[in-house]
Amino acid sequence: MKNCCVVVIGHVDHGKTTLVHALTGMETDRLPEEKARGLSIVPGFGHATYPGGVVDFVDAPGHEDFVQAMVAGASGARAAMLVVSAVEGVAAQTLEHLAIARILGIRTGVVAVTKSDLLDAKDHEACLDEMRVALSGTVLDDAPMILCSAVSGDGLDRLHSEMQAILSAPNSMPAPLFSFLPVDRVFSVTGQGTVVTGTLHGTGISVGDTFNLSGTGQKAVVRGLQSRCVARSGVAAGERVAVNLRNVAVADIPRGTVLTAEGASAASNCMDAVVKVEAEAGRSLKHLDDVRVLFGTSSEVAQIRLFAHKQIEPGASGFAQFRFAKPVMAFAGQLAVIRRLSPVQTIAGAVFLDADATPTRGGDKHRLRVLQAAVAGDADLIAHSLCAARGGTASLADIARLARLHVVQLQTALAAGYVTVTDGDIAIAADIDACKADILSGLARYHKAHPLRRFASLAGIGRQKQSTLLFDCALACLLQEGSVLANGTGLALKQHDPVANLSETQRLWVSEIEHSFLTAALAPPARETVLTSPLDHELVDLLIDGGRLVALENIALGQTIIFHVDALTTATKMLVTAFPPPLDFTTSQARAALNTSRRIIVPVLEYFDAQEITMRAGNTRSIKQRE
Repeated sequence: MKNCCVVVIGHVDHGKTTLVHALTGMETDRLPEEKARGLSIVPGFGHATYPGGVVDFVDAPGHEDFVQAMVAGASGARAAMLVVSAVEGVAAQTLEHLAIARILGIRTGVVAVTKSDLLDAKDHEACLDEMRVALSGTVLDDAPMILCSAVSGDGLDRLHSEMQAILSAPNSMPAPLFSFLPVDRVFSVTGQGTVVTGTLHGTGISVGDTFNLSGTGQKAVVRGLQSRCVARSGVAAGERVAVNLRNVAVADIPRGTVLTAEGASAASNCMDAVVKVEAEAGRSLKHLDDVRVLFGTSSEVAQIRLFAHKQIEPGASGFAQFRFAKPVMAFAGQLAVIRRLSPVQTIAGAVFLDADATPTRGGDKHRLRVLQAAVAGDADLIAHSLCAARGGTASLADIARLARLHVVQLQTALAAGYVTVTDGDIAIAADIDACKADILSGLARYHKAHPLRRFASLAGIGRQKQSTLLFDCALACLLQEGSVLANGTGLALKQHDPVANLSETQRLWVSEIEHSFLTAALAPPARETVLTSPLDHELVDLLIDGGRLVALENIALGQTIIFHVDALTTATKMLVTAFPPPLDFTTSQARAALNTSRRIIVPVLEYFDAQEITMRAGNTRSIKQRE
């Protein structure tokens, strides 16, 4: 069965509540204060059943002091029923409600001209003509206009017919990809516990489902459901629903709370949006203005930060970031009403493009292009823009959120030409190729500048502004292809051979340096006594990179000690002879067996541990037996 939510709007005392009662038989003013004052303070609810489904009527307060409640009632509505008194005509709040309805995406509805029983029949046509002129240019200027009376019943049948037509019309309102329930009322029922009500967005809910409460992240289980006073096992999106919650107290659900299905985005202090300032706003919306943002049942103050411009003129649009004082919950595509704090005035509308944005500067051109892509709704354009903004990679979750798709849908929506770099991130194949080319050219430049160094450090190859993920992916490809070699701390082109670049004199000097360390065995000379020039350092590094020398760290002394590899091989054989496995030995015993100092034995044994020559257990070691 189809369902549709229709918000009933209009100026105070024009007969909204009375008309809803006449259409549904239900009293929507339920609070004692409402009955005493004779006006609606919070949205009221009623429904009518038709052959094609059910229409939920949301009776929005008409007084200007309760615009927040009117917005809460209109959020989630597919259409509006504007109520205008035939006697009093179009008033200021009538026009503001119409402006808010337009901002909230409502494009269809009906105009109910009430209290027709107070007009002479001969004045009916003139009244309708005046109404049509007064509503010209509003969102309902061409909507059906029906003279009616809740007292006499005139026109009610025509209103019911229009409701059936609205019910049958397609739903074009934006919706989240998940269950999303902005709470408009919360109370406790004896024997049942906490109950919340609202208009359900996104997808349906069922008894037993688990929801997150925005702001706190607290989880609550659906104990029971009611819609239109009837217990239900499940409720579809678009319906009014009362949800009995387990594991949560009334005090845990403040005004503006949203119940969201598990897996939905978290609440956020920062949201990106496209904003359109009303032509009647009077003055521009400026960068860093504080404004009140009304969306769903939330009413929050935020600082607005504009992209690209310092202000948005009346009638113009622009991109903005809202910074809230506390985390709030919205969804991509959700519509919001922007009001000035003083004097209080509706000045703009907004569409949230990213409800979980990252704070950024107003001059961030990369982010601006991402938001422009989000408005276009092009998943590929969003992916390319995010990759450009983030150094070459983008999160599938971020792309999907901006494109308003599930991740599984996104994977089929994206064109070819992307590479998965992690389980949740992609890169453009051409960007990976470009990064590979950058690495190769950087290594070539380094080798040309330092022909005797076998490996270049990452800093030495002049990394560009690629993300770490992109760089690592490109490097992994080069290593797999075999065109680049790595030694753990540096990189080199496979074809680079520093030994081939040595002159005859340098070859002789390399041999002398190696010989000095070989003959020194486990009493190597201090580095500074051997290395007297920058070239000497390069030649020693060449021997280390070639595996002829080994540089070990004595961390306690802050020293680097260089050994010849053959000296370490000899030391290994001596330890095996002195302590055949499974015999244990201490550091002091090893020092005595090798006839060396503690300065030497500590880094040597740590090296043997790392090479799995020895195994350490507390204060002793043993030679590791080979299988």
